[in-house]
Amino acid sequence: MKNKDWLQPNRGLRMFLIFISLMGLGIIFIAQRFDYSLLVSDNLSAQNQFIFNRSIRFLLNDNLVLLLIYATFYDKKYVKFGLAVEAVGFFFLLIPYFILRFNTSIDHMYISFIHRLIINPTLMVLLIPAIYLQKIKN
Repeated sequence: MKNKDWLQPNRGLRMFLIFISLMGLGIIFIAQRFDYSLLVSDNLSAQNQFIFNRSIRFLLNDNLVLLLIYATFYDKKYVKFGLAVEAVGFFFLLIPYFILRFNTSIDHMYISFIHRLIINPTLMVLLIPAIYLQKIKN
């Protein structure tokens, strides 16, 4: 029988993971102007650079919040649910945002609001109190 203790880390490891995820989120916020596309190629068009950079920031932010959820609740089912929310956010929010941004004449002020909602890990952070309330309820 396999040892399942690694799925439920001790308190020190959990605090370390929480620290790492919060520091990572802070660093991504501070370095939000960093051009990730230069790590891959330096000859992308401005539109492709924008799409690549926003996609990477979306994935980094959401995965760091997933790490925070795991460290806080250390339950695999919450991480799976978080991955599902991340996938829905990617396919049903991020991709339509790119379509609106580049293929419509909507004022960029409105798009900017949508941008902040999607790129910042708003949906994922809202999962933390929801999971907490679910745990208390059960």
